Amino acid sequence: MSILEVTGLSAGYENGDVIRGISLAVEAGEFVAILGRNGSGKSTLIKAVQNLLANVRGEVRCGGEDVFRMGPRRIAARIAYVPQLAEPVFEYTVREVVLMGRFARRGRLESVSAEDGAAVEEALRVTETAAVAGKKLSQLSGGERQRAFIARALAQDTPLLLLDEPSLHLDISYQAEIYGILKALQTGQGKTVVAAEHNINLASAFAGRLVFLKDGAVAAEGDPSATVTADNIRRIFGAEVDIRANARTGLPEISLAGAERRL
Repeated sequence: MSILEVTGLSAGYENGDVIRGISLAVEAGEFVAILGRNGSGKSTLIKAVQNLLANVRGEVRCGGEDVFRMGPRRIAARIAYVPQLAEPVFEYTVREVVLMGRFARRGRLESVSAEDGAAVEEALRVTETAAVAGKKLSQLSGGERQRAFIARALAQDTPLLLLDEPSLHLDISYQAEIYGILKALQTGQGKTVVAAEHNINLASAFAGRLVFLKDGAVAAEGDPSATVTADNIRRIFGAEVDIRANARTGLPEISLAGAERRL
């Protein structure tokens, strides 16, 4: 069953469309990575499917419901969103940030319930952020902040998790850690994960399906073995690369060893 169905979706900003006529179906329990060059529409697609942009046309259904006819609280009960990592503006603690994920589950005047508290503690446990729960975001490393925002999304208790470049600005250790958490959420808790990502090798190692965008449209789609090819990388990114099989997993990965440039 498709948990997310996108049909003929076009969206953009004041200066025009960034994505054009995208159709895509995501099955429940999938891990899908959205890839492409900078400006190809990855972040725009992630925002558009949850009705965060004003200039949107087409159809998006989540769990069979029309997202564009749902209110923000209803969307937040179905879709949890982790935006790109940014410097913290407000001095919230990790626990306060994670508790924000429960707002869609409570009435405006309702106090924090035992269920809310249990959901927060479970999210802190799964993301291994309990030890820093009392720290402010400004006191954390980038990887710790990203885990805190994933914990907030988990506390929402939604079937669908959308992430906008979760590995951005993180070193290789934190990249592997964040994607390991996401993979565990998919395989262990049955979460559906859709992540816009710039690191093709990272996405290939963890996602079961890759969707490549070029100029705002789907240029290639399928499992890593079918899509991470020298021809596709040349066609979509304009780069000459070598593709090799990972020695441990057998999955394709990009090598830049042959990508010399003559000036």
